[in-house]
Amino acid sequence: PRRLNCLIPSPDGYLVPIRWPRSRDEVWTANIPHTHLASEKSDQRWMVVNGDKINFPGGGTHFHYGADKYIVNLAQMLGFPNDKLNNEGNIRNVLDVGCGVASFGAYLLPLDIIAMSLAPNDVHENQIQFALERGIPSTLGVLGTRRLPYPSRSFELAHCSRCRIDWLQRDGILLLEVDRVLRPGGYFVYSSPEAYAHHDPVNRKIWKQMSNLAQRMCWRIASKEGQTVIWVKPLTNGCYMRREPRALPPMCGHDDDPDAAWNVLMKACITPYSKRS
Repeated sequence: PRRLNCLIPSPDGYLVPIRWPRSRDEVWTANIPHTHLASEKSDQRWMVVNGDKINFPGGGTHFHYGADKYIVNLAQMLGFPNDKLNNEGNIRNVLDVGCGVASFGAYLLPLDIIAMSLAPNDVHENQIQFALERGIPSTLGVLGTRRLPYPSRSFELAHCSRCRIDWLQRDGILLLEVDRVLRPGGYFVYSSPEAYAHHDPVNRKIWKQMSNLAQRMCWRIASKEGQTVIWVKPLTNGCYMRREPRALPPMCGHDDDPDAAWNVLMKACITPYSKRS
């Protein structure tokens, strides 16, 4: 299609956005006309329509009582000082996969943590529009066949709270992509029914397979509580070198550039650390 060199006007009725930090908790209804998500997720406290404004109580599918309390609980699970997830500045960049309206990322900002919130344009329409209107860093995207547009070792923590992703598909290629963008010693927070699958046979099977895949990737469980498990990535190549020669997933070849991220197909392999790291 022909590229147009012109300015895109604001939609009819669009109001000047509410400024941060107020925008974390409220935006103009007129700026986001599709509000059916509010009624659909009302029991999970995602958002509430109040006349000309949409309010965000801070809830989510997994954290009905607020993202702030959920974040404190994660810090407590990891034993971080002062119950702060930033771990005294050691956690600065977070990837939130399947972020909803990005309340998790919104409540990380006071901790000096920048979260890149990622969500698809799905049955809930464009959730990212809510996140951007709130002033939260976010992008429309999905874990599919191509690498995320970030170099390797970009994030200290990745987060999936009921993100509706099949991490086991295609030899675990999606979880291996998360591994690629995590830094040495990085964390993967997984909040999902599978994490406490004691009675449901389907969830129990998924959890067993997920645990097996993580173990083969040399991830270890840092903490597990209720519906949440936190894995940690190894700091060195030591575990990788101790694996059996034909262990799966395989190590990526020497010709693979883990930092190549633009329009590059994902690979179902583990990215080793270079000698520099």
